[in-house]
Amino acid sequence: MTVIHENLLMFCFIVKLIEVCTSRNHRETIKNLTEFQKIHMALIFSVVLWGGMFVAYAYLLPTVSATEIITIRFVLVSISFLIVFVLVKKSRPKIPREKFGRLVLLAGIGIPGSQLPAIHSQNYLSPSLASVLVTTSPAWAAVLSGWILRERLRGIQIAGFAIAFGGAAIVITFGSGSGALSVDNPWGAALCLLAPFTWAVFNVLYKREFGNLDPFSTIGVCLIIGSFVMIPFYRSAARSLGEFSGSQWGWMIYTALAGTVLAYYLWYWALQRLEANKTMSYNYAVPISALLWSWLVMGILPSLISILGGVILIGGVYLTQTQRSVKRKGERLEIH
Repeated sequence: MTVIHENLLMFCFIVKLIEVCTSRNHRETIKNLTEFQKIHMALIFSVVLWGGMFVAYAYLLPTVSATEIITIRFVLVSISFLIVFVLVKKSRPKIPREKFGRLVLLAGIGIPGSQLPAIHSQNYLSPSLASVLVTTSPAWAAVLSGWILRERLRGIQIAGFAIAFGGAAIVITFGSGSGALSVDNPWGAALCLLAPFTWAVFNVLYKREFGNLDPFSTIGVCLIIGSFVMIPFYRSAARSLGEFSGSQWGWMIYTALAGTVLAYYLWYWALQRLEANKTMSYNYAVPISALLWSWLVMGILPSLISILGGVILIGGVYLTQTQRSVKRKGERLEIH
């Protein structure tokens, strides 16, 4: 694909995204949706945006390391949130003083802890196996939600988690034409599992401690804190900035603004209103989103078995959402 073609695709995507967000017709349509529909649309949109991150990394990794990409991404995200906080008074964080220390601890561990282990584990594991292990986050969240949030899991939901994980494994294993799922390095597998476990812990504790706060400002503070944790990598990341082409800068900005600021806001807005285990089940759909992005942007066609895996995955996610929600004590909203 030529650089001109890449830039054109990125430009068209940004224009369409702005159009969707600002169009009066789209605003009216969203306004008429039920709360239930808005929640699931927010989660689907988050998954779509996160799927595009894999394509972005494919274009960026030939030039810079994964750690440098994440460092630059967090810095851009932090700058974006700080600008909004300065210019828009209503968006400024209103975090109770007694909770701020817990937020710093949770974000300082949870944000980099859900990113770095998965990246470094790929020095020891095949990408296929690493991807399968990363998709275990909904299972971790289901266990933690029952223990910490007292969210009850029904039999059909447990079956849905298992079916969705099976579908995700099929999509990941055969989506790239590779079925290399053998564990050659148990330590690498353990390191990789640390990422989805940390992501699940972060989401469950975030819901318990900060679920009643504004998601935009609160997650903004979390990501700013996460960027401070990446300070040891600032120097090497800064040196790599001059190596980016125009299209790579486009993808880098996508990872920061669309894949992080917008996707995280939508995700945590939905997490406020839906049980953590149901929200986390949408993580299973990220691989199929990545496959669709690869097809649309890079021209990589998914195999028939990958499509079958996607159908199984969607069916499993649907099962996790079909049971009547069990309202926690003190919860603001119950979804049916």
